[in-house]
Formats: sequence, structure tokens, C-alpha cells
Amino acid sequence: MDSRHQCVELNDGHFMPVLGFGTYAPPQVPRSRVVEITKLAIETGFRHIDSAYVYDNEEQVGLAIRSKMADGFVKREDIFYTSKVLRI
Repeated sequence: MDSRHQCVELNDGHFMPVLGFGTYAPPQVPRSRVVEITKLAIETGFRHIDSAYVYDNEEQVGLAIRSKMADGFVKREDIFYTSKVLRI
């Protein structure tokens, strides 16, 4: 997933993976599963995590990312977190 051909160059010179792991989960999915599945996505190579305010799971996604950083699996500078904002 780190091939430059599968990434887009950002204005600051960093390369962000084009393919992101989407974190939407229906309301009936337990919050703990969001943490588990997001960790698994990072373990399998995803470095672009995509979320949205309306998914109401940003806290769980953050827990998963921090957990994988804490155990040394990934560095903060290797993760790209994108989100969508609600249009008012």
C-alpha cells in the first residue's frame, strides 16, 4: 500500500494512500467491534483511515489508532486520518 502509484502527493510533499479504510458501522455494531476492526485494518496495511462526524464512532477509531501507536506497530506520521463535516 505504500507504492507511490497508489498514493496522492499532498501540498506538503507527503504521499497519502488513495485507498482508505472506511469506518462506517451500522448502529447495531458494538463500539468495541469498531476498535477491533480498525486495529485489524492498520495491522493489514491501511494507513489512510476515513471517518465522519455522523458515524458517531470517532472516539473508537481514535482509540484504535492510539493503541497501534502505543504498541509500536505504527508511527503517528504514517497515519492519514480523513473525515467529513456536516453541512449546515
